[in-house]
Amino acid sequence: MVNVVGGKTENYDREQLEKAIRRAVMANRTPIGDAEIRVQQVVERIEHWLADKTEVTDHELRLQTAVVLGDYDTDAADYYLTEEKLF
Repeated sequence: MVNVVGGKTENYDREQLEKAIRRAVMANRTPIGDAEIRVQQVVERIEHWLADKTEVTDHELRLQTAVVLGDYDTDAADYYLTEEKLF
């Protein structure tokens, strides 16, 4: 299990990442079926990236997720990066 370190140490949570990616993709009005495929593609690539790591910062995880999401949808990636700043 990878520890994600920010202000506190916590375990990587696939479900939490899926929800955040889904919000970003759906904000771009992607049809639900396509959005679910995109979420799974991004999460699989992130988990592959995490495979050899024991610890990453929440910032590193966020940036890497945005990079991977940007390979599929640059607008959703931008939303993902700025979402917490918007609300």
